[in-house]
Amino acid sequence: MGARKEVLEVVSGWQAVELVLKCLLLGAWQLVQMAVKRLWKGQRRKALKNSHVEVTVDSSIGRHCYIKIMGVKYHYIETGPQSGHKVLVLPDAPETADLWSPGWCAAVQQLADTGHHVVTLELRGTGASEGGGRAALAPPRAVDELAALLSALGVSPHNPATVIGFGIGGMLTWYLAHCHGALVRRLAVLGAPHPSLYWQYPPAPFCDGLQHFIQWPVLPERWLAEAGGPACSRARDWAGALHYVRGAAWWRVRAGALVRAPALLVAGEGGAPELVCSAQHCAAPTLRLLSGPGRRVRPDDPQLPRVLADFLRPVESCPEKEPARAGLVGRMLSRGRELTARLALPAHAQA
Repeated sequence: MGARKEVLEVVSGWQAVELVLKCLLLGAWQLVQMAVKRLWKGQRRKALKNSHVEVTVDSSIGRHCYIKIMGVKYHYIETGPQSGHKVLVLPDAPETADLWSPGWCAAVQQLADTGHHVVTLELRGTGASEGGGRAALAPPRAVDELAALLSALGVSPHNPATVIGFGIGGMLTWYLAHCHGALVRRLAVLGAPHPSLYWQYPPAPFCDGLQHFIQWPVLPERWLAEAGGPACSRARDWAGALHYVRGAAWWRVRAGALVRAPALLVAGEGGAPELVCSAQHCAAPTLRLLSGPGRRVRPDDPQLPRVLADFLRPVESCPEKEPARAGLVGRMLSRGRELTARLALPAHAQA
């Protein structure tokens, strides 16, 4: 709790007043733009009578478990030996179907086969996990619940876990690593800029151009439900994702705070600027750009298993120490090789 208070700071004072005004005025303007666009395209409200589809998960990928943390019921799927090194997967929201795709299931199975205990958590408001209001899903409460979940799974400062986050789950991974860094051995953030870049780079695809409107109550859920697929055709399907995003707009990471654990930051080809900016908040970042259009990273991307395997591979031998008599030029060259190794570009970019 103390670490959380030292790292997170709420937007207050004149900044809060300015943010409220922007959300009211710019949100209204965004609403007008969306309405005009809808009328121009001739879109009409969907008939939702027969479009409610309940998503089920194949039990062959792992064991379904329920746990109550701080009075909140969570659903998760665990794969691999319980005695293995803990890997917590935080998915995107609201749509999580990609996590059950053959590609990502193969990546999870690969981790399980190498002795990892993989826990894929369904975030609040998604799947079978309990929902919550805006305050309950704000960063302070969210990271405390995640930390309590890790502790219940046997994670401690002496036995930290690896955390992998996609999208909104990646945003929560950032907050968790900042506030409870002792519980995180290393982290992989996939398609999620650092929370300090919230207004510069939207934290989720549905935020593009709608960040101020999303702060409004009720209307965004209904609007997105009309535009969502069969699995997200109801306003309540969007409530959890929107509350996470709404809370992130009001809680900032203190300037100068660094994530100490080794961090893998992954984005699509268009996400190079956000990777570079996010890396400034890490003490030991490794950057990867995946080939393909856009900034977002999907769990079913065929490049992900190899990228994660390279990052999670245990170091079998200690790196050679730099000779004590190395001169200034030698130390500069050594440092340059180290930094170059941290930034891995796609193969076509290296040609």
